[in-house]
Amino acid sequence: MKLLTRTNLNFLTISLFIFLIGLIVFYYLLRKQVDANINTALVKKEMNILSNLKKVHGTQEAATDFENKVIILPTTDRSENYRAFSDTVLFNPETETYNAYRQLKFNTSINDQFYQVTIYKALAETDTLIVRILLLVTGVVVALILVLLILNQHTTRKAWQGFYNTLHQINAYDLNSQNEFELKKTDIDEFDELNRVLRAMNERIRRDYHNLKEYTENASHELQTPLAIIASKLELLLQSENLPEKELQTITDALEASSKLSRLNNTLLLLAKIENRQFPVVSDVEFLEITKSHLSNFEELIETRKISVSLPAEPQTVKMNRYLAEIMVANLIKNAIRHNIRGGKLKVELNANKFMVANSGDKMAGDEDQLFQRFYKATGSGKSTGLGLAIVQKICEISGFQIRYEFKNDLHCFNVFFKNDSQ
Repeated sequence: MKLLTRTNLNFLTISLFIFLIGLIVFYYLLRKQVDANINTALVKKEMNILSNLKKVHGTQEAATDFENKVIILPTTDRSENYRAFSDTVLFNPETETYNAYRQLKFNTSINDQFYQVTIYKALAETDTLIVRILLLVTGVVVALILVLLILNQHTTRKAWQGFYNTLHQINAYDLNSQNEFELKKTDIDEFDELNRVLRAMNERIRRDYHNLKEYTENASHELQTPLAIIASKLELLLQSENLPEKELQTITDALEASSKLSRLNNTLLLLAKIENRQFPVVSDVEFLEITKSHLSNFEELIETRKISVSLPAEPQTVKMNRYLAEIMVANLIKNAIRHNIRGGKLKVELNANKFMVANSGDKMAGDEDQLFQRFYKATGSGKSTGLGLAIVQKICEISGFQIRYEFKNDLHCFNVFFKNDSQ
């Protein structure tokens, strides 16, 4: 959930909670005020009734109606100061309904005879008024909350615009590009401080990255010269006459080790360049053409081992760096031939979603999860550097592809999916 959405939800939740509590408090205060006004009206009515009773005493029950109902009854309670307000419900025989009333009971004496007088005030109109007031207040408050929510979202989004600009710059930035890491100045001190820290961190990362890149290239270059000299000297020794067989074998082993070290050095350098994303140029690459080209390089070996080759009929164009495509296809084809069996199959499939290279062979004895790790060798081949599939995986990673291995129908299948969500 985005921070802006979470802020708005928190604001809305707190506002609704406060509004609910406020509405309840407002209702009780309004109810209390209305009851106080009715009580005042009943007291005035009490004064009028007392004045009339002095003129017309002896009447036990005055004429009544349900708008101004009055009941006068004799009582044994001789307390003249008795007065009690309460709410009640009375049945109206005319309308056959029960209605709410506010009543006042008080005692009075006429000619030494005490009477209890009960007067009433209908609450229907006041209740309707309270409901209307509550609905009006609710509507106004809800409208205010919505307006405040919209204004809060607008102002918050504007305040966080500097943060979103920083995120966009970070996502779009590439260490290999020559573009400067520019962060716009904002009117918020915290975001400006964040940008300052990010610029300083980027400068350190950029400096360390270029130092490491330069070190890797220099080390590889410096290693190539002594390795070439060692190989040259060993070849000269092999051409010497009258070498004992033991020394001849020792020189041969040393030459093979030197050659392997040279290949390993070149492969590690290539892997470092791929990880550093030094191949940014992307173009339309024809995979079938590249596949046929690399198969032709192994044509003699394929005929010698009697491997049957199956190729797709339709070409397919994929957007990626051509040099990396050449390396990926070459490594997969080389792997399929090296680990194939005599008289086996080499199958290539190609469509808009995936590129698959499969070869015959027994089920792998090693761990399939480690197949793409560096220096992992499932067969223990001495000639392999154990980096071929690791390079393929790294190429897929920076190209936005996915590679998966499966053993199906006695075939080792390496599937390169051109879309990450492909299954």
